[in-house]
Amino acid sequence: AWVVVLVKMSAAEEDTELRDLLVQNLENSGVLNKIKAELRAAVFLALEEQEKIESKTPLVNESLKRCLNTKDGRLVASLITDYLQVFNLDFTLAVFHPEINTLNGLESREAVARELGITEPEGNKNTPLLLEIVKRGRHKEKGSSSSAEELSPKQIAEARKKFEHYDKDKSGEISKDELRTLFIDLFPHFHKNMLERYVTDEFRAVDKNFSNSIDFNEFLGMYKRLFIQCRSVVTCDV
Repeated sequence: AWVVVLVKMSAAEEDTELRDLLVQNLENSGVLNKIKAELRAAVFLALEEQEKIESKTPLVNESLKRCLNTKDGRLVASLITDYLQVFNLDFTLAVFHPEINTLNGLESREAVARELGITEPEGNKNTPLLLEIVKRGRHKEKGSSSSAEELSPKQIAEARKKFEHYDKDKSGEISKDELRTLFIDLFPHFHKNMLERYVTDEFRAVDKNFSNSIDFNEFLGMYKRLFIQCRSVVTCDV
């Protein structure tokens, strides 16, 4: 009898170890989280379907409804959808869309980008539009002392043209070496050593996340600061 008990206990322990190992492997591979998300989505959709079957009056989020009836509210919902789509969060989307209950659908990524003035290569398909908006906000805070009014539209257009030329992979960012060449191209009459020193100092200050690359807004801030410095020197000389 004791042998039978010991065999059963051993089998139970092996089952527990096997279960724990399976759970750990599923968690490490991300499969378990996807299963949980799928279950949550399935439960939500099943409850919603049950509500329809029982012909009950569905719960209405009035504040959300009012928000989605505005242009800005629909833009926000579209930005959230874009974020979820970029990172393939399909199960979250399966819950999000029915919950906000947008009968006429939401604006496409392209329409939202046009509305917000985000153009390629500022935002490529692998970058959520929300991230571009955050970058813009931070750039405005950092560069408030050197606003776009310091540069003419023609200068900004020329700067963008040059930036896109050196952004070979169309990622929306350029490296330090590409930035150095770009400044030499923009200011051919400046001393090369002076420009290299300026680029090195500015790059170190701007590249906070040590990505060894900068985007157009960060480059434009450098361009403005150099332009302002040069103008102030000329003004003082006069």
